[in-house]
Amino acid sequence: MSLVSHIRLSFPREQASAEAELLWGAAAQTCEALLTLLPLSGESHHAIYSGSECCLILPRVLRVVPENATIKVTPGDVAFAWFAAGTAYGVASDFAEICWFYDIDAEPRMWEGPVPVNVFARIVQPADAFFAVCRSMRREGVKSLVVDTVAPR
Repeated sequence: MSLVSHIRLSFPREQASAEAELLWGAAAQTCEALLTLLPLSGESHHAIYSGSECCLILPRVLRVVPENATIKVTPGDVAFAWFAAGTAYGVASDFAEICWFYDIDAEPRMWEGPVPVNVFARIVQPADAFFAVCRSMRREGVKSLVVDTVAPR
């Protein structure tokens, strides 16, 4: 699977997408695990406690050890996190998510405080239209999202 170097996150209705380069050197286990799920689609939502963060709950709980894990993210980072039931306020069952950050005020958090996420990809600029849809989710709510691989060039 390591032949895949980029993924695409797309909002089909809004015709906005962003390409992200996989960070194989920093998060190989996370890249490999997530590629087993692609392509995938679902309803993405704006994170409640994290500032400029959006996320997509994965259809299957993946448990990947921390690698390239941080609470200090920058716009364009794409990350993975999983949570066990009862580990944070409101977490009634295990879940895993892909999350991405679109502005400087982002910090991955749960109600109790910051949580480290595995940064496994980086959005390749320009991504203005994609980030504009992310911003709109604060007021408009969930948006359909598709995540797939990008064919090698």
